[in-house]
Amino acid sequence: MRTGTLGVNLPGLLPIIRKYLYTHSDVFLRELIANGVDACQKLLTLAPTEGIEVEKDALKVEIIVYPSKKQLLVRDNGVGMTEEEIERFLTVIAASSAREFAEKYKETDIIGFFGMGFYSAFMVADQVEVVTQSYRPGSQALRWVSDGSENYTLEAATRPEGRGTSVLLHLSSEYEEYAQIWRVRQVAERYARFLSIPIYVEGSSINQKPLWREHPSTVEESDYKKFYTLLYPQRHEPAFYVHLNIDYPIALQGILYFPTLRPDTVLEQNPLSLYVRGMFITDQLGDILPEYLRLLHGVIESTDIPLNVSRSQLQVDPSVRKLSQYISRKVAEKLKEVLHTDRQRYEKLWEHVGPFIKYGMVREEDFAQRVQDLCLVETLDQRFLTLAEYRTHLKATKGEKGYSVGFYATDPAKQGALAALFQSKGYPVIKADTVIDPYWLSYIERREQIRFLRVDAEEASKWLEGDEKDQGLTMEEEKVVREALERLTGLRVERQLLGAEGPAALLLREEAARRYQESLLRGEEVRPTQLVFNPQHPIYRRYLLTQDIRWLEHVWDWARLLSGDLQDKDLQAFLKRDWGLLSPS
Repeated sequence: MRTGTLGVNLPGLLPIIRKYLYTHSDVFLRELIANGVDACQKLLTLAPTEGIEVEKDALKVEIIVYPSKKQLLVRDNGVGMTEEEIERFLTVIAASSAREFAEKYKETDIIGFFGMGFYSAFMVADQVEVVTQSYRPGSQALRWVSDGSENYTLEAATRPEGRGTSVLLHLSSEYEEYAQIWRVRQVAERYARFLSIPIYVEGSSINQKPLWREHPSTVEESDYKKFYTLLYPQRHEPAFYVHLNIDYPIALQGILYFPTLRPDTVLEQNPLSLYVRGMFITDQLGDILPEYLRLLHGVIESTDIPLNVSRSQLQVDPSVRKLSQYISRKVAEKLKEVLHTDRQRYEKLWEHVGPFIKYGMVREEDFAQRVQDLCLVETLDQRFLTLAEYRTHLKATKGEKGYSVGFYATDPAKQGALAALFQSKGYPVIKADTVIDPYWLSYIERREQIRFLRVDAEEASKWLEGDEKDQGLTMEEEKVVREALERLTGLRVERQLLGAEGPAALLLREEAARRYQESLLRGEEVRPTQLVFNPQHPIYRRYLLTQDIRWLEHVWDWARLLSGDLQDKDLQAFLKRDWGLLSPS
């Protein structure tokens, strides 16, 4: 057996760092700004012990562009570097002065960690010049120059600004966009506007207040709305927000927003942004949020969330998974608070948060346990009821096996007339018009032992039965009517007493097949399976007396009108026939 030491092929490593370490070229500016901010933070830490007089507001990172020269300059007035520090950190890949400083001085505001960020500059530059002068008295300014290969030059220089570091990038022809002010400002604001050290682009500050670091008790609702507008300037006002401030399972602060659900709004997944010490890292946070909350907007900040070496992706570990559960619990707690303190506001919010809650209940049992008392159903007469309140309205509606029976409409506009028949008998009809509702109804059926029937379901019609005293037609007459309707419609036809003032006929569908079709999200309607005719209705006596088939055609269109199946062309024929039947001959 023998032992050895791993080697590094430096000429082969540098091209990998330049081309493949980072996903987006924009990241180079984030890394250079972070280095400048760290240099300023180091100076603030050292100042008290080394007798340096420095005001935090006087420290800064400046970004200046030279379009005609195709150059970009990033400079700070932080600690600067000595020749020894250049040799130790700038010329050695993965040697992090920031990490070493943070460990030595227990400094928590240092951004850098891996010692790789500086080399991202070579993604966009053919040559990089660094002019630096240490804060130490009598230090000589130095110039370090490299083209991204393993070779560099180091020589004495002058730095008129004194203490600090300037990084000048000679941009490659394919990246000349970074010599344009608008482009540099766009990238800088994306990554650096919430940093604690002032950042200037061409003399203009880009810094904004990170609202998530404020204690919730000191923040007004108007502040949350203004901050949302800052984050998402072209979007509608959010439905409501959740302010996070936690220590376990990892330290984290943030603000989550429920977006407003509107027909004209395009919702995006993963619009949640991760910051570390004020620096934007990524908005690819699928593993932090539960699947049913991935349309949430907002920001979170944490130094404990593990990142890969390029600081552009999460390293998923058990703490991240626990965080997902915690966020789910905090959302439920916020909803509970609003429901109990302002029921009217909660009911208005339900349009926007309801789909999230229903989907979460279907997807995760723990979440369902937390929100079961917060879930609302909306009746067609615009009442909002919790599940417990809804159950009290179903006590008189029991199926043959003792379970409760509830009625719903998937398209209130089309099914409104039929739903009104149920409501006139005291049965509340609820809206179930979102894509998640077929799944949610099935889930609630199992959980609450409620049998849900759409208003045009075969099983639902028996709840509309009328008085048995007046049969309306004889058995022979019913047979004649049934056979005529079967020939006209091609459907199975059954009798059901619905009262003299009830509907003449109902068009029905098989509930299980219809629920299955809806769950496929194809937007296709299940074909009618049955026509129920009401022998108590006087229209059938008219047909028997006149033998005019138009009366039965009227019944057929009437049934389709109630179920929302009557199309424009058929509706015109219905109205024309109605006039012909009812007008004097």
